[in-house]
Amino acid sequence: MNHSIDQDLELKDIVAVDGEKFFISTIKMEVRHSWLNQHENVFVYETMIFEKASGKVQYEKPVFNRRYTSYEEALDGHKHSVANIKNIIKHTRECRAKIY
Repeated sequence: MNHSIDQDLELKDIVAVDGEKFFISTIKMEVRHSWLNQHENVFVYETMIFEKASGKVQYEKPVFNRRYTSYEEALDGHKHSVANIKNIIKHTRECRAKIY
């Protein structure tokens, strides 16, 4: 599948959960983790959720991320993230507490 011909995408939302702000971003991005030359021009869509702490977006520590292979999946994934942000944050924090 040639993802370079898929539609570009850049969705941004700011959502508050219990007084905390979260930034939800879904973009089309080039995969640059290539180990072989055969992986040139590979694109995916990605939704990431970041929290804001001390007045700054914590880009280096995403709360959540998910990748998609199609534009439609990415749109649905972004909408799902916005609609379910409270549960996503709760479950992510519970899982991290068990790991760390």
